[in-house]
Amino acid sequence: MKFSSKVLVILTSTFGLFSINFAVSLPAIASVTCVGGTISNYPNGSLASCILGQDTTVQVSSPSSGSSNFECQAQQSISFDEKAQFQSCQLSQEIQLRKGNSIETCPAGYKVNVSIAPNGVQSTSCRP
Repeated sequence: MKFSSKVLVILTSTFGLFSINFAVSLPAIASVTCVGGTISNYPNGSLASCILGQDTTVQVSSPSSGSSNFECQAQQSISFDEKAQFQSCQLSQEIQLRKGNSIETCPAGYKVNVSIAPNGVQSTSCRP
């Protein structure tokens, strides 16, 4: 009986720690600071576009491409699709895009466009 009681105490303590860990690990909440009067929403209420009030870092993740960071410039437009997925902004810093076996440089001031296909493949392009 003593052995099973010790095992029960250890298991109970371990499960208690796991449940505390899950309760404390909440997801982060992100926000976009928009200039007043520049916000455009979709009929479902999600943000379609606005003029950024400050430089903003956007992180886009896809199963096939991993994650990419885009530094979006203040006082320029940022846009999203109806599912609140990032679509485009004007870059405040230069980035490099991998295109197959080559690398394309997108200078600061260029507009970056991102789309993720239903199969998870991310497509990124930039233009002046």
